Amino acid sequence: MGNQTDELRRRIVADISSGELPPGSKLGSERELAEHYGVSRSSLRQVLAALEEAGMVNRSIGRSGGTFISDMKVERNLSGVVGVPAYLASQGYSAGSRILSTRITEPDAQSARALGTKAGDFVVDIRRIRLADGKPISLEQVQFPADRFPGLLEQPLGGSLYELLEEEYGLVPGEADERIEAVNASDDEASMLGIKPRAALLLITRTTRDESGVPFEFSRDLFRGDRTRIAVTAPGSGIRGQARRDGTVVELRA
Repeated sequence: MGNQTDELRRRIVADISSGELPPGSKLGSERELAEHYGVSRSSLRQVLAALEEAGMVNRSIGRSGGTFISDMKVERNLSGVVGVPAYLASQGYSAGSRILSTRITEPDAQSARALGTKAGDFVVDIRRIRLADGKPISLEQVQFPADRFPGLLEQPLGGSLYELLEEEYGLVPGEADERIEAVNASDDEASMLGIKPRAALLLITRTTRDESGVPFEFSRDLFRGDRTRIAVTAPGSGIRGQARRDGTVVELRA
C-alpha cells in the first residue's frame, strides 16, 4: 500500500479499535465511508479488502449490506515458526513492543530442561509487551543461552528477535514445540495488558530449535484471550501410515 492507503488503514483501524462500536456493528456503506474519510471509493475498497482478509471487518452486498466490525482477534498460527511482527503484518496490524526488562540470569528448572543447559550456565532473559496497532496483545518472556549469543543485550531488542538472530548470529529457526494452556491474569499482568484481573489469557510455552535440532529459545507468552484466536494446520489420515513406519507418536492436548 502507498502512503495514502496506509494512512487510511490506520484511521479505520483506530476507529474500530476505539471500542465505541461492538463487534457486529455496521461501519457504513462504501459511499458513506468514502465521504466520511474523504477518499475515493477505489482507495477505500483496497483498504477494506486488506482489512477483510486480516479478519478485522466483514463486507456484504445488497440492500442491507455494508462493512461490519468482526471480532477483532489476531490469529496466532501454530503451524510455522514465525515472529510476532511477521504474522501481525500479514493480518494488517502494525507491530510494536515495549521492553520491560533485560538481564543475564540463571535459568529456572523448566527453562534449563528445555534449553539443555548445565549447572553454572546462564541465559539472556528478555521481557516485553507486544503491541498490535499500539494496543497490548501479549506479555512475552524469552530466554536464550547466554554463551551462544554474546552481546545480545547490546542489540536493538524492540523488533523481531528471530530476524536479529539471523542477521547478527547467522541462526535460522528450524522447528518449535509449543504448548497452550488457559490461565487467568494476575493483577500485574492485567494492569500491563489493559484488562481486568482474572481475565482469560492463553499461555503458550515454546521451545525452538535451530536447523541442526539444537534448542536455542525457551519462551512463555501470555496472549489476551479476547484478542487472540489460535489456528493450526493438522495432517490428515495419512499420518497413521507414517507413524507405523517411523514410530512417530502424535499427541493432542487440550
